[in-house]
Amino acid sequence: MLVTRTTYLITIAILIVLEAVFQLLWPSPLFGLLIFAAGLGLIGLVIGARLLPNWRRAEQVLWGAMFVFSMIAIAVAIFYYFWSMNPLALSLAWLPPAVAGFFSLPTPIMINDEEKKNSILVKILLAALFIIITAIVLKTADLLWDSGTLEAIRSPWTVVPKNFFILFYLATAAALIFLAKSKSTKFAWLTAGALTFLFLGINLFIYKIGYGFDPFIHQATEKYLAEHGTITPKPFYYIGQYSWVVFLNYFTHLGINLLDKLLLPILAAAALPAAVYTGLRRGFGLAESKSRLAALLILLIPLSSMIATTPQGLANLFTLIIIFLSLAHLRSKTPPLILLVVLAAATVFIHPLSGIPTAIYLTLIVIIKIKKSKIRIPLVAAAAGLGAIALPLLFILNSLLSGTAVEATTAILQSPAVLFSNLQLPAFYTASHFSSILDFIYIYGYNLAWIIPLLAILAIIFIARKKIPYWWLALVMFAILLVNYFFLQNAVEFSFLISYERGAYAERVLALAQFFLYPFFILGVIAWVGRAWRGPWAVRAVIILFLAACLSASLYLSYPRQDALEISKGINVSKSDLAAVQWVERDAPNDEFIALANQTVAAAALHEFGFKKYFGDKFYYPIPTGGELYQYYLKMSYESPSAVTMRQAMDLVGVNYGYFIINDYWWNSEKIIEDAKLQAGSWQEIDEGKIYIFKYKK
Repeated sequence: MLVTRTTYLITIAILIVLEAVFQLLWPSPLFGLLIFAAGLGLIGLVIGARLLPNWRRAEQVLWGAMFVFSMIAIAVAIFYYFWSMNPLALSLAWLPPAVAGFFSLPTPIMINDEEKKNSILVKILLAALFIIITAIVLKTADLLWDSGTLEAIRSPWTVVPKNFFILFYLATAAALIFLAKSKSTKFAWLTAGALTFLFLGINLFIYKIGYGFDPFIHQATEKYLAEHGTITPKPFYYIGQYSWVVFLNYFTHLGINLLDKLLLPILAAAALPAAVYTGLRRGFGLAESKSRLAALLILLIPLSSMIATTPQGLANLFTLIIIFLSLAHLRSKTPPLILLVVLAAATVFIHPLSGIPTAIYLTLIVIIKIKKSKIRIPLVAAAAGLGAIALPLLFILNSLLSGTAVEATTAILQSPAVLFSNLQLPAFYTASHFSSILDFIYIYGYNLAWIIPLLAILAIIFIARKKIPYWWLALVMFAILLVNYFFLQNAVEFSFLISYERGAYAERVLALAQFFLYPFFILGVIAWVGRAWRGPWAVRAVIILFLAACLSASLYLSYPRQDALEISKGINVSKSDLAAVQWVERDAPNDEFIALANQTVAAAALHEFGFKKYFGDKFYYPIPTGGELYQYYLKMSYESPSAVTMRQAMDLVGVNYGYFIINDYWWNSEKIIEDAKLQAGSWQEIDEGKIYIFKYKK
């Protein structure tokens, strides 16, 4: 099939007319979504066919669409920095990918969809198995939706019934059989994608208001950008995610909150299984059946950073996708480097903590292709050396430009013993708590720190014998990020953060470093499965059941937990929190007040009122936790809820009214409440004592 430029332009013109109808006459979200999908699919197919001429149609559409979607994020981000996210700018963001599609034509859509076929009997059995998997997944999703809550909980597992895990276990076991036997890559991706969405989408179903704290800040920012086109001061981070959500909201009218929540799990379900398959099949030369199996086995790793749409989680997803796609590029130059570069550029705009290492990795890929060793070797050494200290230097540079308190420290030189305490290897976990299921989950989870590198080493030995080009580059990047982690952990002090969050950036870099081991780990798992698969059917059954158990354990470990071994500290925004902030807004005589509350209540205020009120650079709720108002909240909640402390907080911003909000789950809340009743001018009980609000006046 030959797509001409004339056909392309006529189709684009029709879509523009339909979009005008949508915006002016019929603003139906379904209609808008269909137009957006048609435009993305058309341009994605044309560009994908040019970039990946001998790949399957599904691959061309997927990676072409990812290319287009990334170009849109880059375009909107640039418009934002130099102009605004207004409707005209959002519409013009279609222009770069549309022009790229035009110059990709005429493109013959040469579809290489030839696949080996199963026999008729096997086809019937696999079709029945696929229907069973689909039914189980739909039932599981329905069960999760019915388990959703508006109450404050520490873990989704406290409200999810136990039979959910039985269903998930059965679904993964059936999917493993299907992936091992089916010769249809399309249905394999569909199966792995559905389970990936379920794996990363638990919070969508359980937390009716929203999960965590950071998503509420990002959603509030996205709403503000959608209304005003810009925000002051302009953030230099996260704008890639904001660009997508605001863009999608304008062209679909589905709403900021819904689009934000769906963005990461949908992108992960669509692209992650395909990227894993592509990397192992086209990069390591793994067999089709094993590569399809690997598309699901990536979920053996708890993906905790990706269970909610945040810039860090989204950037981590793109980094993982780029790593797997790069394996194919290094071996066969397809996908072409331009696809990886565009995905990496989008990653930088989403979150530089993941985007910059990705850019360093692609720089190394470019350098190692240089034929002259006299040029190549020094450049590799220079790039690796600069890359090893890039993140600490950029943090310090950013602090100088923004005024954020980040400092280089020489404490490690004064006390070398600190270094050795930080370099302690994790212990091998074998503890028993007389609960076979819980013990298995935590033995698996805690020992992944050993399992991943050990299986990766076995895979590396296997790869080294096959003479696969440049396979070692991912290991070089792993080492580079370990050095960055070392310096961030020991030589950089994030004094602007509250004490218990100061190691967070270093831990994120360590987690990112492990991403570059994941392809080798999955390959090691596949090698072990392949060797054991040669045994009798009983051995194969045990392998399937064991892997399904590990996938179920990984799902459990990916989310906050409240069980006999661990109790997560975070609590979600509840309907009581919303009722509390709404009551305060009604009671306050004007906007000249502050409210001292925990992060969850502050997130509820953001959800309800956005960035409604600032006093200078201070928000009227205690955000961020490293700020001065939060310190006053801690003093009120841990020492004494005195009128003197509240007056000091009010004097800080120059207001006459202050509210102290305490939840019943807060430590020592009963005593705090009784003390506050004696200090405050008045108080209000919310939802039968779930929250108390105390009003102070100068």
